[in-house]
Amino acid sequence: MKMVRNIVMVAVAASFMFGTVGFHMANNYTGLSDGMDVGTSWGVTYELNSSTSVGWDSALGMMMYFGINDNTHLRMGWTAAVAATGVGTDDGLVAETSIGLGRTWDAWGGSGGITTTLSTNLDYIMAPGADTDASDANLGAQDDNSLNLSVVIGFGF
Repeated sequence: MKMVRNIVMVAVAASFMFGTVGFHMANNYTGLSDGMDVGTSWGVTYELNSSTSVGWDSALGMMMYFGINDNTHLRMGWTAAVAATGVGTDDGLVAETSIGLGRTWDAWGGSGGITTTLSTNLDYIMAPGADTDASDANLGAQDDNSLNLSVVIGFGF
């Protein structure tokens, strides 16, 4: 049993060693229909195979990427619910899911080095059951559904 466990651990470690790891920074444009808000995010992506990646983004949470063609990918994201903090607060942020499309416009770099990419993404963020009262001072001031347009610069190796 110990030998099987060691073989599994080596196989998992080897799969992480040969995958592409990428880091990104993004400008996010939200509230596109009623006064635009601009924010930033950052994250990491790990390539599982040539058309599927998994990652995390500080604005959109856990992400899965599925290649449609060489430059376009389908994006799916999930964030966890956030509990309210403080005295007298009873609402927090509900869990969100997102779906979107991304397009990589250009990539610089080569084999064996750091690759730099420039891309844009449009994500539809769904938060069913969110509190839509924007005057609420609690954490519960969260849109039901919104759009997120992001311009991303990525670094991979």
